[in-house]
Amino acid sequence: MKTYFENVPVIRYEGPDSSNPLAFKFYDPEERVGDKSMREHLRFAMSYWHTLCGSGADMFGDGTAIRPYAQDPMERARDKVNAAFELMDKLGIEYFCFH
Repeated sequence: MKTYFENVPVIRYEGPDSSNPLAFKFYDPEERVGDKSMREHLRFAMSYWHTLCGSGADMFGDGTAIRPYAQDPMERARDKVNAAFELMDKLGIEYFCFH
């Protein structure tokens, strides 16, 4: 399978003193807060459309997102869905929604 973020490792908790720009500084999914882990309290989800399809436009101006995906619509759709799941795996995001 094609890799989309080959230079990006799985993002892990390293603590507030970490100088790694690709590390969680405060979010530790296993740390307990009360009776639950942070992972259970903060059930992050990725919005598929806004993350991978939207232009970034809002009421303040035009979109700034550059989408250099393939030109064939079916190839573009497959690339986006595969990239989405790779990104979610690397960020530890367990849930997604369409919009």
